[in-house]
Amino acid sequence: MTASERTTFESGRTADIAALESTLAVAWLEDNVPAAGEEGSSCETTACTTSTHCCGTSTPRTGAYVNPTLENICVDSTGNLEYTLLDITYDHVCGSGAYKMAATMAATAAALYSLA
Repeated sequence: MTASERTTFESGRTADIAALESTLAVAWLEDNVPAAGEEGSSCETTACTTSTHCCGTSTPRTGAYVNPTLENICVDSTGNLEYTLLDITYDHVCGSGAYKMAATMAATAAALYSLA
C-alpha cells in the first residue's frame, strides 16, 4: 500500500469501528434497561421512585463515541448531577415533564383544599 492508500484505509477503518461501537452500545442499552429505582431508570410516564433522584435530561460530554442525549431518566440529585454509562459521562439537568406539572398541580390543589 502506498502512504495515501494507507491513510484512506485507516480513516475508513476508524469510521467503521466507531459505527460498530455505536451499534453495540445501543444493543447493550436495549438489553440492560435499569429497573425502577435505579439510576438511569425511565421517568417518562411515572415519577422517579427514589426520593434522592430527579427526572431530567442527560447530555454526553464532548469526546463520547456514543452521543445520544438521554431524556426522561432518573439520576441522583444529591451529588454533582453526573451519570455514567458505558464509560461515557453525562451531565444531567433536572427538568420538569408534563406528568410532574400535573403532580405539582394536584399537590397544590390538595394543599389548598386542606386549608379550606
